[in-house]
Amino acid sequence: MRENMKPATALSPKGRGTSDPARNLAPLQEPSGFRNRVTPPETGTYAEYARILSRWWIVIVVCALGGALMSFSFTLHVLPVYEARTSLDIENINGDFLNMKDVATSDNGSSSSEAYVETEIKLLQSRTVLDQTVAKMKARPHPAAIDRDDMISRWKRAWHLSKGGDLPYTAVLDDAAKRLTIKPMGKTRIVEITCASWDPKFAADFCNEVTKQFKAIDLETRSSEATKTSEFLTRQVADVREKAEQSEQKLEQATGGDALALSKESNSLGEDHLRELEGEIVRAQAERLQRESELQIASSIRPGSVPAASDSPADREYEQMIAVLNAKIAELMPPLTEQHPKIIHLRSEIKSVQNAMEREHVATLDRLKNKYDAARSYEGRLNAVYTAAQANVSNEMSKTERVDLLRREVDSETQLYQTLLQRAKEAGFASAMETTTMRIVDAASAPKVPISPSRGTATIGGLALGSLCGVGFAFFKHRTMKFFLAPGDSERFLNVYELGAIPSVSFVRSRAFYSVLRLKNSNTTPEEPPPALVSWKETVSVVTEAFRNVTHSILLSGPLVRRPRIYTIVSPNSGEGKSTVTSNLGIAFSKSKMKVVVVDADMRKPIQHKNLGVNNDCGLRNVLRDEFDVSTAPLEKFCKQSAIPNLWVVAAGEGDEQPVELLQSKSVASMLKRLTTEFDLVLIDTPPMLHMADARILSAQADGVVLVFRAGVTDRDDAADVCARIDNDNITLIGTILNDFDAGRDGKRGYYSSYFKYMNSVRAARTTA
Repeated sequence: MRENMKPATALSPKGRGTSDPARNLAPLQEPSGFRNRVTPPETGTYAEYARILSRWWIVIVVCALGGALMSFSFTLHVLPVYEARTSLDIENINGDFLNMKDVATSDNGSSSSEAYVETEIKLLQSRTVLDQTVAKMKARPHPAAIDRDDMISRWKRAWHLSKGGDLPYTAVLDDAAKRLTIKPMGKTRIVEITCASWDPKFAADFCNEVTKQFKAIDLETRSSEATKTSEFLTRQVADVREKAEQSEQKLEQATGGDALALSKESNSLGEDHLRELEGEIVRAQAERLQRESELQIASSIRPGSVPAASDSPADREYEQMIAVLNAKIAELMPPLTEQHPKIIHLRSEIKSVQNAMEREHVATLDRLKNKYDAARSYEGRLNAVYTAAQANVSNEMSKTERVDLLRREVDSETQLYQTLLQRAKEAGFASAMETTTMRIVDAASAPKVPISPSRGTATIGGLALGSLCGVGFAFFKHRTMKFFLAPGDSERFLNVYELGAIPSVSFVRSRAFYSVLRLKNSNTTPEEPPPALVSWKETVSVVTEAFRNVTHSILLSGPLVRRPRIYTIVSPNSGEGKSTVTSNLGIAFSKSKMKVVVVDADMRKPIQHKNLGVNNDCGLRNVLRDEFDVSTAPLEKFCKQSAIPNLWVVAAGEGDEQPVELLQSKSVASMLKRLTTEFDLVLIDTPPMLHMADARILSAQADGVVLVFRAGVTDRDDAADVCARIDNDNITLIGTILNDFDAGRDGKRGYYSSYFKYMNSVRAARTTA
């Protein structure tokens, strides 16, 4: 803090105020141990972090337990979520079964198995399936509301504080629709449908209803396609049959009822050409009928009306894109509305895809119509060629040959009739069979255990978060705390020599090794020592040893020649244990065979007569009021001997005068001169120095000042102010004493471990002896 602040420096006569130079006091010397003291370690090490955490471990534990309790309490009111699952096997349609590939208008095997499964998943996620499932769930009988299943609601129903039915059925249904997820299981055809809901039975019902509705839509779509194909082929069969009958009538008319007699094989080139044309015409008619069937089926289907209505690659791609966009809209609504820019943009993309799908459908119709027109035109040209050829041949043919021609026409018509009749029967079988691509592997069942909330995980998370907050609070308090906490802090922050540290009574008591010093207010007479002094009868104690170390440090702060010394014991503020330290220093010095007197100069709040068990009827006030001549009066007049040998006390005395006015008296110097002639050491207990001038007045008369700081109480800024005042007043600062140091509280539980270990070994050795 201040480079010019040197502990235990020599006092000039001016610095000693009105003290008598005749005392021939040798100048105080700086202790050699202080000159070569070790620089305290810098902060930021792992040991420092461990000390901080050890100091605030109670706060960290409280924060951790509080976080765990809050997290656990929060889970009590959170609605549990149950998750039901069902597995589906998505299979391709076998087009070779009953030759259905030839009667289907779409090619189900044109795409790969992976693409087919992905398409089916997108169709499962489509808005059509979800809306139909929601509509079915609303249509079936259901309760108006469902009971909440959280722990608080259970307790309320158990205690008859709530009748239940807190969740509307529509809200549960909407929530389940939002939580529906569909995903493939690896590189298999298995698809898993997961539905989460606040009610376990509802989750299973909704999951099963989704599979049921998708299966119904798939069956309806495929059955509708097969039925339309069957109806068209049936009409074509009727037309071909009518033409065949007409051809037979012509044959009968031409043969006159005797077809066998007129049969003759023709080997002419014209007849061979006509036979070739007949076969080509039959194939052209079949091609034209097939193209006409495809055109009528495609014209009857509106694109996008029913999922899987067309299984062409382009239609599947567009349907998949629409399903993906609808799934995105379902994820955003709610909370977003139809007016939100994202929803409008997605609707616009759906409209664009639908328009593209419309255009693709129109293009498909155009292609089919062009194929149909081409087939029809080709058939017409063949008929024209055949008619011309027939006319040319008929001029050269005989009646027998014309009969053969009619017979072949009947045969061709009959063959076409049989072919179309077979196809019509196959289409009828396909429409009657309930063929679907979905097989249920595992149906959904009501789960028994919710997936959330996980009270154990939440509690552990709250515990970790609370611990983190506690650790953060500990480091924050450590960084912002301006108190002295541990030995060495005064040297680190003030560059002032530390005489010693006095352990906390509570810490020593917690170790339960020896009795500890407890200073209490008492009116005990000098003949019977007060309870506060009984602990000094113990030969060993960590507290007494600490005071002995302090006394030794004070004695080493001056020359080794024994001479009277005057020290003032001061502190920045009240409540820092200054009076307690003064009493115990007096006892410690007296135990060292020194004749010591303790002067209670804290006349506003006298305490030394109670601490050391003497009367307060006459004391410092009487001396300062000049009631008697202190240089000639008997010592017992104003100085009382305590129950401790070699320890005397100058009590504060009784009166109402202002202490500052009394301390300006010349009797102060006379009294100190008298005391130095009678005692080896004079200890003056003063009021707090920060806000009162008493300590500064008395310190100017003394050889040095001992500052008392209390761990966790004394503010470093206040201590710096006191040191600055001492330096400005040219007063010698002997050093500081850290009082009430709690090694357990300040993260240094092992600070006194070596002492207790040593004393245990001593006790064991004595017990053995």
